[in-house]
This record gives sequence, structure tokens and C-alpha cells, in this order.
Amino acid sequence: MLGPLVVGAALSLTACSPEMLLPPALRPGAEVTPAPEVETPEATSEETPVETPEVPIDPEDTDVFDIFLGDCLTEFGEGEDEISSVPKIDCAEPHVYEVYHVENIEDSGAYPGETSVSDSAQELCEEAFEPFVGVDYYSSSLYVLPLFPTAAGWEAGDREVLCLIYEPDVDTTGTLAGSNR
Repeated sequence: MLGPLVVGAALSLTACSPEMLLPPALRPGAEVTPAPEVETPEATSEETPVETPEVPIDPEDTDVFDIFLGDCLTEFGEGEDEISSVPKIDCAEPHVYEVYHVENIEDSGAYPGETSVSDSAQELCEEAFEPFVGVDYYSSSLYVLPLFPTAAGWEAGDREVLCLIYEPDVDTTGTLAGSNR
């Protein structure tokens, strides 16, 4: 068996911290204001039914800073120097990648270079692999793809790594958590 393929891709442009990923009402120090009461009209027996729009199952391009732990993605521009959006899809639908871990690189200095950031991101993803899947990364048939900050993102304060997990040449439905593969 060939060892897992290690592929690096880069997040781009602006800073993103885990607190920024939370909805505004859940961020530390946020004040929650109750919604104003709205009067509802009385129901009549002659109401027309309202159509419920179908939720599309096709992937939607989503800004990389709007990708969260547990999100699933379809193919995107691997090998590109910078990625600003990715096709996000419901995990119940066939998908390629699942975000299984999110963590910041603990370095506050100047950008250490793409190789150093890529290596740090790969290390973070490998450390989180076994607790998520249930087997050691190098014994697994699954691969990881870390998305990490570019030099421009780093200078803007971005240190976030998104760890994606996937099975080569196979679309996954559901999660790979506890799959022991």
C-alpha cells in the first residue's frame, strides 16, 4: 500500500479566527436582544397553501472563511496557490471532503514561509486524525488535505488550519468519524 498522499492547499487573503466563525449572538461578550413581538393575523379557512422551496443538493460556492468543523465539500481547485471559495454541500449527499478538525497554528511571528506553514498544518491534521477516524493515519486508507493561510492571510492575522479528510477516488456519504478505515 502506498503511503497517504499529502497535499497542501492555501487559504487566502483575510484573517479568520474561531470566534469569527461563530454567529454574532454566540461570540464572547455578545449581548442578545430579544426579538420584537410580531402580531400574527388570525387564520382563515380560505388560506392558500404556501409552497416550501426545495433545498438544493448541488454544491454552493462558499467563502473559505465560512467553512466550519463538520462541513462537507466537493471537488475544488487543488493545486491552486490560493483558494478563496469552495463548493460546500450537505454531508448527507455524496461529497469528497469533510472538515474533521480546525486549529490555529501557534506562531505569532512573521510568516515563516509556505513550506513551514504547510508542514505545521500537516502535523496538526495528522495529530487529529486518529481520534477522529479511530486508526493511525499511516495505517489508514484515508487521506488528509490541510488548508492553511497564505503569506497575505498570515500578515492579516490568519493562523487557521482546516483539516479535510477524504477517501481517494470515492465519494463519501455521511461522516468518516469512527470509520476505522
